[in-house]
Amino acid sequence: MKYTWKFFGLCTLAILGYFAYRINTEVAPTQETTQAPAPDKKPTQSNEALHESSENPDEVAIPNKYQFIKKSTPENFKTEEELRNSFSGSDRLVMDEFYSKFDQDAIAFNKPEQYDWLVKNGYPMPEDVVAGYKMSIDDLGKLVDQGNIKASYFYLMREIYKQNSGTLLDKLNKSGYDSKWSARYSNAEQIVMASGSPFVGYIFAARAAIDGKNPESVYAGYALASVMGDQRALNVLANAQNVDMRAFVSYLGTKMDMMRIANPNVFLGKPVDFPDVYSVGVRH
Repeated sequence: MKYTWKFFGLCTLAILGYFAYRINTEVAPTQETTQAPAPDKKPTQSNEALHESSENPDEVAIPNKYQFIKKSTPENFKTEEELRNSFSGSDRLVMDEFYSKFDQDAIAFNKPEQYDWLVKNGYPMPEDVVAGYKMSIDDLGKLVDQGNIKASYFYLMREIYKQNSGTLLDKLNKSGYDSKWSARYSNAEQIVMASGSPFVGYIFAARAAIDGKNPESVYAGYALASVMGDQRALNVLANAQNVDMRAFVSYLGTKMDMMRIANPNVFLGKPVDFPDVYSVGVRH
């Protein structure tokens, strides 16, 4: 019972933090935003990103800004198991390895409308993961240069976030902040933070975990995903113990600040929540 109350406390703080930062127009720099500085470069996205692709109304249409390599209209799978089982061999291993980096199952669903929500909210689906794995870092980087959101996910996870902050800062210093590598790193982070996808919270959480940060920073990433509509992510917080609430709120606020700097409109409007969230085993 005490964990249940703690969980509700975290939820309340997350919601309060959301509205507090929605109305706060002054954003102060924080320690987390300056740990590994990179060049100030705005994400570049084409005008195509402003419009959704038009597809058969009976199929799932991926918004143009979340397209990866080519325009695609995935099948409308009924369950996650059905989706995962459509991949086999090395492709299945690649897919499972990528999603294992997150403490919450990023593609958990058991209804077609839930799959539709994931696709329309920019989550990297298995076909994206497999295609991204088969690309070289340089090819992913070229897509980052074009403002591709999913390429930025994969570029960060493969090239940047496998390194701790100290190693990353050292590489930035050696390569120079005006180098091609530094510019891509900065651009990829800006693109992801400006994207408006709840999956950003998963990226933040995975980064914090890989970097060995305290658990409050990891929890804050998943709380952010929840604030943006993915309440499945709160599963990670359900069993949280001995949480430093001040640190948790601070990390959550910092992450929201970073997103608002990248895209001042990222939190405008009411998010569309993941449908029937309790049906996927949310424990609260």
